[in-house]
Amino acid sequence: MIEKWIQPDVIKQPPYLVKTSSCQIKLNQNESPWDWPTEIKETISRRILSCGWNRYPELIPIELKEKIGAVCNVSKDRVIIGKGSNEVLQAIFTAVIRPKDSVCTLSPSFAVYKMLAEQKGAQINVSNLSSSFTVDESDLNRKASKSKLTIICNPNSPTGTLLPISVIEDILNNTSGLVVVDEAYVDFSGVTAVGLLTSYPNLIITRTFSKAFALAGFRIGFGLMDKNLATEIQKCLLPFNIDIPSIIALETILDNQELVKNRADQIINERDRLIQELNNIEGIEAHESRSNFFLVKTKLGVGKTFNYLAGKGILIRDVSSYPGLGSYIRITVGKPEENDTLIRAFREML
Repeated sequence: MIEKWIQPDVIKQPPYLVKTSSCQIKLNQNESPWDWPTEIKETISRRILSCGWNRYPELIPIELKEKIGAVCNVSKDRVIIGKGSNEVLQAIFTAVIRPKDSVCTLSPSFAVYKMLAEQKGAQINVSNLSSSFTVDESDLNRKASKSKLTIICNPNSPTGTLLPISVIEDILNNTSGLVVVDEAYVDFSGVTAVGLLTSYPNLIITRTFSKAFALAGFRIGFGLMDKNLATEIQKCLLPFNIDIPSIIALETILDNQELVKNRADQIINERDRLIQELNNIEGIEAHESRSNFFLVKTKLGVGKTFNYLAGKGILIRDVSSYPGLGSYIRITVGKPEENDTLIRAFREML
């Protein structure tokens, strides 16, 4: 009966799921390990209490667009804001992709890209990463040149690998389609394609405030692009899509970017320390990363490793269902004391 109403592309698609477990240390969703200090949360709360809850937010939050534009050194008319970068990605797919259009992406990569493409009935051109998670540049370039939309997560999730900006520029030069660079983890890599925006009107950059900015609970992100593209893609975001609490929270957080930077630097240091420590344990292979997470393979396999760590109150991500990652788990970098507990658990396990 359901087939009478729901598109076949949606019915055949599995739901997006995250394996969960009761835990004291949560290292499975690439979140910031730190919440915001109480005094900043109180400032946000006071502003939320003082505003009228019976009124709609701004149709488009112009002042917030200006603030984001200033942070990224672009004009506000190049900025669109969504409920997380996922909503911006959804608006891009809605504006651009029709059934049978071609979408190019890497594999393995963020599962939402494939999900959105399938829901639009697109044909997906996948460029597979090597066993060491490097990109076949010629293959990616060839497939991107034949696609209406190419989307690249940089650094890539879930592998943590970084594509050089020169490769992105080659793709932009060789395709007549749009190229989306998802920079959700840019604060941990320090490498951005923003400098290419003025030269390439077919470039779109998406970012989120859920990671380094520790606002996963508020759901807010943005896209940067040519102003004419921004005008059209904005039409595919529903009216009043950004609620007042999210606007207030982000405005406040953007005034505290020094804390964001200090925390990102600490995560980078902890990431490198964790990878080094784990690689010193026999039976563990931890991969280099330019993000706030990294891939790990153990001689015990995914299931036993996941269950052992869960038994110790540590929740990590099972990514073995991703293409090419059948033997891997993914670990988000936590606080130093959480990382120490993780290292001890791995030593005990092996």
